[in-house]
Amino acid sequence: MTGTRQHTPPATDAQTAASATAFLEGQEITTTGCGRCGTEISGVNGRYACGNCGWVNHWLEGHTRLPAYDPVGEDAVGDHPRA
Repeated sequence: MTGTRQHTPPATDAQTAASATAFLEGQEITTTGCGRCGTEISGVNGRYACGNCGWVNHWLEGHTRLPAYDPVGEDAVGDHPRA
């Protein structure tokens, strides 16, 4: 199987670097017991997925708001995606 990968160069401008730093500073590793099997699991900002049994908590149970969906990847959008 052959395929091509598009190489994305690392961000070099100060605004992009500052945005990435601000995003990463807002992330917190959290730990809880799995809601199904009780295994201790870790996640980011209160969002969990158990590798033992496959349980996943609902996205609304997280500690922070998720970013809005942006289908293009460049434009800022409103608070929540439209259905």
